[in-house]
Amino acid sequence: MKKFVLFLFFLLSLNLTFSQQKSTGKTNNKSVKTTRKHDTFNETITITNKKLQSFIPKGYNAIAQQNGDLNLDKIADCILVLRKATEETTSNMDENKPDKRLVLLLLGQKDGSYKLAYKNENAAYCIDCGGLFGDPFNAIAIKNGYFSIEHRISGGHHWEHITTFKFNKAKNNWYLYKDHFINYILNPSSAPDAEALIANVDKLKTVKDFGEISFQQFNIYSERGY
Repeated sequence: MKKFVLFLFFLLSLNLTFSQQKSTGKTNNKSVKTTRKHDTFNETITITNKKLQSFIPKGYNAIAQQNGDLNLDKIADCILVLRKATEETTSNMDENKPDKRLVLLLLGQKDGSYKLAYKNENAAYCIDCGGLFGDPFNAIAIKNGYFSIEHRISGGHHWEHITTFKFNKAKNNWYLYKDHFINYILNPSSAPDAEALIANVDKLKTVKDFGEISFQQFNIYSERGY
């Protein structure tokens, strides 16, 4: 009788333990959480100009620097693109939690210093915004009051997305000028001189399509652009 009671107690204890584990989601086996490391083609660059270094917040690194005349005053300006130092393991676009990158418009001054005009964390795609195809951010270009932010993906899937902004001297600001997206597919042609890729989607939007959008309002993550 005593053995039966002990056996019954053992069964009840086992059942209680199982129920607690089920309700809390815990087991005796330790689960190891693995973190996927995102691929990037944008290595950290060294900013040698100490007057530019002061614009880089703690915990961020620069991945692009481009110089040119942004506001047509004939003084060299600079655009910096910054990323979180941890983005390779902490950005999670799949759960809508990207580590957003900072794009800074820095205006050169006569004394050689720089002044922050605007910054935008929604102007450049995140490290995992290209999904399995890697980091889409490609480059910054500046020319005579215009600047472009360029994104490209190649390898299994090919597309490019270039947003161009234009300086408005009267408003002392930059506004979205063009938004150009092109998607490419393999060319089915067997002609020996045929291009390997051809565009099957080519969407060019201008101010007539999206209206007036300032740089600081622009949001590349939004279909509307702001």
